[in-house]
Amino acid sequence: MDRSRRLPAWTSAFLLTCTCLSQPAWADDAQPCSSELLYSLGRQLGQEGWNVPDESDSRVIAAACKRWPDDPAQTVVAVAYLDSTDDAPPGERSPRLLLAKVEGAASTLRERYETRLEEDAATEVDSGSLWLDTARYHLAPGVRAFGVVFRSVARGASCPDGGFDDLLTLVVPDGGQLRPVFSTYLSQWTTVKGTSCVADSDFEVEASRLTLGIGPNRSNGYADLIVTSRVRNDFEDGKVLRTASETVRYDGTRYPFEEYSKFWQRQ
Repeated sequence: MDRSRRLPAWTSAFLLTCTCLSQPAWADDAQPCSSELLYSLGRQLGQEGWNVPDESDSRVIAAACKRWPDDPAQTVVAVAYLDSTDDAPPGERSPRLLLAKVEGAASTLRERYETRLEEDAATEVDSGSLWLDTARYHLAPGVRAFGVVFRSVARGASCPDGGFDDLLTLVVPDGGQLRPVFSTYLSQWTTVKGTSCVADSDFEVEASRLTLGIGPNRSNGYADLIVTSRVRNDFEDGKVLRTASETVRYDGTRYPFEEYSKFWQRQ
């Protein structure tokens, strides 16, 4: 099945009305990083040209910063940045994604995790692509996770029959580093009837918005996660058709769960 992060640029007004991805509530929650914090963090990592995104000379293409709820002296940070040798155009770059905790006025780096975001037809980063989730993910005594949501701006396939976006990754502290333990797309959709590129009157999709909760039980020392889907018949204000939930148990290393899940789809 061809899954796309993005819907195509529909030529039909009917499809434009029915199938545009809605903006989640958190999209209006600004999480800017100061130029001083980014400069300090870049210097500690041996990087140059770190400034706020959209500055012409900045190697940072997306950034989000938020005070850590358990300690106002600490800040959690998500930064997508380019190596000094990466001058490829958008859609062909290999940006690094840094998740970190920094402390104090000097933004001293405490914990971090890094990975790559390889851009392609389905993945592209811009200045609004990152958002930090600091909900009460108390997974074990003294262990509080935080998350980053990545939203791609890539157009994706032209006629997909399903799609996904808003990739949430949860990380936990682990010996001075941060370790990812859970990942899934919060926004998902699938075609139920008809074809996406044809404005059939019976064209039908179902869209799922996932939320996470902490369960009452533990597995291998960590609290179970409860993933809940609210399924609608379009992407915005459609009627809630049903809800579905699934419990995910920690296996000692991570919470095994599909990034594109199917538990919410019709059987």
